Order: sequence, then structure tokens, then C-alpha cells
Amino acid sequence: MDKQPFPFRNACFISFSKDWKQYAPLEVEEAVTDPEIYQALNYRSLLQFRKPLLLHFNKSDVQTPVWFGFSFDVEVIVVGLNGVIEKIYDMPRYREGTGVFLQFFSGYAYAILAPKGFSKAHVLESGTTKVKYTSFTRMFDKRTG
Repeated sequence: MDKQPFPFRNACFISFSKDWKQYAPLEVEEAVTDPEIYQALNYRSLLQFRKPLLLHFNKSDVQTPVWFGFSFDVEVIVVGLNGVIEKIYDMPRYREGTGVFLQFFSGYAYAILAPKGFSKAHVLESGTTKVKYTSFTRMFDKRTG
């Protein structure tokens, strides 16, 4: 796939909630096209990673490939179709001599790529933390389209 310019053109907001606590929304960059999702954070430096990147899986029943070859450590937060975080794991930076790593996502709403330590700083937990996703661009597109 061709290299996609970044930052990607779409942005959205996410907020976290747990039990009765609701946290303020965060603006995140959003990858919505297949080439953007596949590329994710590749070709960027850590200085160009200013806010988390949400990989929006348009079809949850289709396997979506993501190329993990980043030049910095990333935390992957996988959100299920019910809006609850299902997994949180670290993806170490690419090291010379290792193979290309592709991961296929299926059955999820989206994944959030964030700087290492993001989930700890925001007290996120698998199975209990809910994520609310709001995209004003998509809402506007639906009303005008």
C-alpha cells in the first residue's frame, strides 16, 4: 500500500468510564481508510506521535491487517463491539533484523494506539473500563450525505 500522509485527516473524541466515574473526552487522531489503518503509526517519529491514534474497524466481521513496525514503544488498547476494553498490551518498537509484524483484528470495534503508560495514567482496565467514541465528522457526514 502507498504511504499515507500524516496526521490523518479525521479526528474524534473518546472518553472513558468505569463504575460511576466518567472522564473528560480526549481528542484523538482517527484512521478510517484501509491504507491508514494498515499504516497506523509507521513512518512517524515519537515527536510526531502527539495524540493517540484510533484505528476504526468499519466491518467487525472482516479481518483488518495492521502493520506494526513503529520506531517507538506503543500501547495497544482493543475495544470490543460493546464498547468495553477487551485487551491492553505493549507493542515494542521495531528493531533492526526482526521480521515485519502484521496483526489481524476481527470482532472488535476499534483499537487505540497510545504512548506506553497511557492505560496506567488513565486507570484503564480490561473488562471493566468502557470507551465512548464520538466523531463529529461522521455525524456531519451522515446528516449531509
